[in-house]
Amino acid sequence: MGSYVFSELAVQDLNEICDFISQSNVKAASQLFDVIRQKCKLVADFPNMGKEYDWITSDLRGFVINGYIVFYYPRQDGIDIVRVINGRRDLKALFKEFRDESQ
Repeated sequence: MGSYVFSELAVQDLNEICDFISQSNVKAASQLFDVIRQKCKLVADFPNMGKEYDWITSDLRGFVINGYIVFYYPRQDGIDIVRVINGRRDLKALFKEFRDESQ
């Protein structure tokens, strides 16, 4: 069984997303968090099942849940989740962010 780990930035993303949603619907925020964790558990068992985002950075993959993209790097025994981003966000700007982090 694969494992998954959230980076500090991914935890911050999730906290911000859930805080925003909970302002109008606490139950929806909790459900989204649970769905993301369940999908992460599944993807950790099959790390290459997500969509490739090599155009952002090498080996990056992601999957979409309720309009949010969960970006991760596969590893032999699971996945490392690096960001959870609203799918409407400018991914070109995200590309710059990842590029800056790798330098």
